[in-house]
Amino acid sequence: MKRHHCGQQITLDMLDWADDVLAMDAAALQTLRAIGGERYAHKLGLYLGDRDVPDPMGQGDDVFDECAVLIEAGSALHSGRRRP
Repeated sequence: MKRHHCGQQITLDMLDWADDVLAMDAAALQTLRAIGGERYAHKLGLYLGDRDVPDPMGQGDDVFDECAVLIEAGSALHSGRRRP
């Protein structure tokens, strides 16, 4: 199976382009804040609002499944959301 998605380093151009930038955990959010500074603070947030999405790497399928359920449930927080 060929995949067309791959991870990328965030750039200021990407932050300019995005309406919202959602981090999966507090450490990633802290990094985004350090990169973007105050200029982008209004665009940055945690995906689940007040908690991290756990990283399932190196763990069993059950942990990946639980993570997928959290991510899918979290999408309801963001679907159809628009800034005024």
